[in-house]
Amino acid sequence: MSSEVQLDGIHARFGGGNGSEAFDRVLWTASERPVDDSLPALIDPAADHQGGEVARRRSDVDAKHRRVIGFLDDRDLDAILLRRADSIAWFTAGGDLGRDLGSEAGAVDLFINRTTRAILADNVQSPRIFEEELAGLGFQLKERPWTEDPSRLIGELTRRKRVATDGEAPNLIREADDLKALRFPLTTLERENLRSLGRTLTLAIEATCRNFMPGETEADIAGHLAHRLLREGVEPISLRVAGDDRLSRYRQPRFKAAEIRRRATIAATGRRHGLCASATRTVSFGPIDDEFRANHTLASMVEATCIYFSRPGEPISEVYRRSRRIYEKFGHPHEWNLDYQGAVTGYSPIESCLLPDSSYCLEAGSALRWSPSVGAARSEDTVVIDDRGFEVVTEAQNWPKVDVMVKGFTLPRPGVLER
Repeated sequence: MSSEVQLDGIHARFGGGNGSEAFDRVLWTASERPVDDSLPALIDPAADHQGGEVARRRSDVDAKHRRVIGFLDDRDLDAILLRRADSIAWFTAGGDLGRDLGSEAGAVDLFINRTTRAILADNVQSPRIFEEELAGLGFQLKERPWTEDPSRLIGELTRRKRVATDGEAPNLIREADDLKALRFPLTTLERENLRSLGRTLTLAIEATCRNFMPGETEADIAGHLAHRLLREGVEPISLRVAGDDRLSRYRQPRFKAAEIRRRATIAATGRRHGLCASATRTVSFGPIDDEFRANHTLASMVEATCIYFSRPGEPISEVYRRSRRIYEKFGHPHEWNLDYQGAVTGYSPIESCLLPDSSYCLEAGSALRWSPSVGAARSEDTVVIDDRGFEVVTEAQNWPKVDVMVKGFTLPRPGVLER
């Protein structure tokens, strides 16, 4: 059985997921992991670094060094000092150099001028960094004893120089926002890494939806998902599990001890190679009710509208104008006020929040996460936009779809899995 809704060239057709078909756990879990192991391999520090993955990362770092040189020239600076974990991951083409999971601070500092890129590290961090993270990438090491104040080395390198930083350091120029802007557009390697991450994240979320049982708690489900992500080398930056109608009360829920009885919505953000991707999926034990189906379809239509009109050069205010019209025509004119609608993502889960009245224009080579919600229903995926169109990097895999047609173009959105 299927239903249809349509508005001003935006049309959605959806079905009932698995319907009355018997649920076969073996069939549904057959594709729960990538065909190839996606856990990143360790760099061999003794290997020839002239080819393969290391050479591709070296080329990516070289390109970013050229961006930094342009930044120095434009602002008449001598160097930059990167201190944030996401900034360091960006420049090192995905180096795992944070202090710990989810830390904003780097375990090292990165000093870059026109001719040199140097890692400032203590003697505890330096062996792992240069053997597992940065071998063959053209970095120098400025090492200090772990007992020494790091500001001493920074002071020696930056004395009588004009140096910008994304963190805090005495006598340096704080340029966090402008330095963050250097991350765009995404490079070819970054797009490949984001595509791989998106697929891995999607498979993990969908496999979790297929495998938990009624009566398990939101915390149980978050644990299942975290395990699936970590074994593939993906850091679970954000895990949100909302059982039944809890999402309608709390649009950004945390997982709690609440038991899942009828339905669960799982939203997750994962990080690998420094990059972040986000996706949301909903699973129901038995058929969903008409109200939830209508709300989920509306959220899917709003998300599809946002994706379709997210084009380079498009003012974000214009995208919001179109999405708000969908909310209004289906009787939910204020729903967009109740939850964050979207963000630019990348090396930070939220590089910048997309606000309705912003003068910001979308840029080619940007990654976006649109996540509209209606009542207890949410639709969310991560896309990359460029002059050719968009790519959904968290495209639903073995999953029911809602076909939304926007201006004659069909955008399949994730439906609800009925078990």
